[in-house]
Amino acid sequence: MRASDLGKPLGVFAVVVLVVVGGTALAGAVFGPGAGSADGADVDGQAPAHYQPENVAHESDPENGTLAVDGDGGAKRVLVDTSHSNQFDRVDVDPLIEALARDGHTVDVGTDSSGSGFDSGYTNGTLQRYDALLVVAPTESFAAGEIAGLERFAAGGGRIAVLGETTQFSGGSLGSGSSRPSADALAAAFGLRIGSETLYNLDDAANDNNYESIYGVPAGDDPLTEGVERVQFDAASYLVRTGDSDAASLVRAVDGTRRADRGTTGEYDVAARNGNFVLVADASFVERSELYDAHNERFVGNLLTFLVSGDKPDDVPRTTTPDDSGGF
Repeated sequence: MRASDLGKPLGVFAVVVLVVVGGTALAGAVFGPGAGSADGADVDGQAPAHYQPENVAHESDPENGTLAVDGDGGAKRVLVDTSHSNQFDRVDVDPLIEALARDGHTVDVGTDSSGSGFDSGYTNGTLQRYDALLVVAPTESFAAGEIAGLERFAAGGGRIAVLGETTQFSGGSLGSGSSRPSADALAAAFGLRIGSETLYNLDDAANDNNYESIYGVPAGDDPLTEGVERVQFDAASYLVRTGDSDAASLVRAVDGTRRADRGTTGEYDVAARNGNFVLVADASFVERSELYDAHNERFVGNLLTFLVSGDKPDDVPRTTTPDDSGGF
């Protein structure tokens, strides 16, 4: 190849470079400094303010705070239910157990004595050893005998908190394969049940980066909502009162919240209390990933304080036989 042939491509390249550089300089002279900037920040119509990087990200709830129990000084014993195919991992309740232990209380996650004389569940003799029962996401119903014993347990000063969820469907043909993980049979004894649909809210100010992660606010003046401005629920349903229920609202979904089935807005209670019994239509807010969102840790701390603030005698509920073999 001749030297003149080698020089031709280099000449073309030099011309292209000169054109590009010259064009850029001309654009700067015509349009002013900063024209054609890489991020388009100064180009009208190309990068509106709401698309700027600092404005795109939706602010999340700060994850801070302290989970604390403010008991009355007396050491209590709390049982965490594991006898109803509860859908939670031990790691999910470890922060709750640690908070109760720091306040001087004893916590048993399940008990070897549960189910004596039953396929599952607790006898009166078992319940006598505890001051409170925490039920998280049960997927099997409570038996009639258990419910009768737990009614006497609460009437005698024992405390019960149930964190349930709505109906879940799995497998089977149309209309079959569904399960009821919301402890409705137990809740009905206290005038409550959990609705059959979840809640959502499309307003960015009323959810936590997800239309199903709704906020709830206190619905009344109760120690369980002291210091709480809002609670964040990831999979909330709503509560329904049964019969002549005396249950009082604790936490209500914020305005604009809708039911998944009809999409209609309304006033939806997510947590309520009937005496020594509390029902929450969600179990996700106690998980480690959600515990410190919004004021969840304050609401959970109040729930734990509620559990250890009862005054149940050791003989409640009474057994039917000395060895409790007769069950409830």
